[in-house]
Amino acid sequence: MKNIDSGIIEKAPSKPTASKVVVVDDDTAILSALERFLPDYGYQTKCFDNPISAVKTISTEQFDVLCCDMIMPQSSGMDIIKQARDASGDPLIIMWSAYGSPNDIEKAIKLGARDFLVKPFPLNAVPMAIERNLLIKHVEALKMAEQRNTMLLQTIKALAGAISAKEQQTAEHSSRMAMMARTIGREMGLTPADTSLLELAAYLHDVGKIGVSEAILGKNGGLSESEWAEVRAHPDIGSRILREVEGLEDLAVIIKHHHERFDGKGYPDGLRGEQIPLLSRILAVVDSFDAMTSDRPYRKRLTDANALAQIKQGAGRQFDPTIVEIFINCYLREKQHEYREAA
Repeated sequence: MKNIDSGIIEKAPSKPTASKVVVVDDDTAILSALERFLPDYGYQTKCFDNPISAVKTISTEQFDVLCCDMIMPQSSGMDIIKQARDASGDPLIIMWSAYGSPNDIEKAIKLGARDFLVKPFPLNAVPMAIERNLLIKHVEALKMAEQRNTMLLQTIKALAGAISAKEQQTAEHSSRMAMMARTIGREMGLTPADTSLLELAAYLHDVGKIGVSEAILGKNGGLSESEWAEVRAHPDIGSRILREVEGLEDLAVIIKHHHERFDGKGYPDGLRGEQIPLLSRILAVVDSFDAMTSDRPYRKRLTDANALAQIKQGAGRQFDPTIVEIFINCYLREKQHEYREAA
């Protein structure tokens, strides 16, 4: 499962920036000074000496940073913090006061204030506090993304291990599929992320077989109607397993539909044509080809030539004809390369 992480790994969050700053203080001298000073740092600044007017703006307009005095005649800074968090989710909040007790500061921090300045302070203390705390938020977001990605990769490895433990033949089939899928994805000009997602889907496309009886998977003869129904359930089972893992939702959709047919006669939902996700259509071709050219308990493998002929016959019915053409061209080009290498 090498080189497939980029399709599902959460990208590192970019450093947040602040453009809109709301300042609330009953001290008009501070407001006047900050209203002139903060725009020099690129901040759109709205200043209020009336907390009630500030709350109205906070409730109706988007903003990035709230700078607020803790103690004002008409309202406490604590009340404004609550309003700000209700309205904007997770704004950067900086509070200040000349009289705040340690207990008040602790309350403000618990409510969501990121920093606390003690009056009097130099004007540049405000933009410095904003930038400092934006950087802290960025580092925290990076750490959270790293933790989520670590958990996601551990989950994927566990699922891949479960497939191998269930049926070694399935694991080998998935590895071959991943190589073919990657080649087709690149040939079709998919983005690196989509190509990686396609490769990962190939590795895990049969994860739903965890829910299928081993006796059925290894049966030498034909399947009964009820046994066939159990096998046909595996894309939906796999999709439901993956949907439970945050970050694998797109993968779940691809895997659910890799047994749909281009003519609408597939399963589980009978999608047709471009209703079927593109990556699922690619998987359908490589899955069928590798299955045809592999020994099964109930039949011998086909030759590559016979399998290619069947794939070609299925174009427009079972398979997307564009993908069939690309697949065959990729196969033939690879064989020509092998012949040259052997010569």
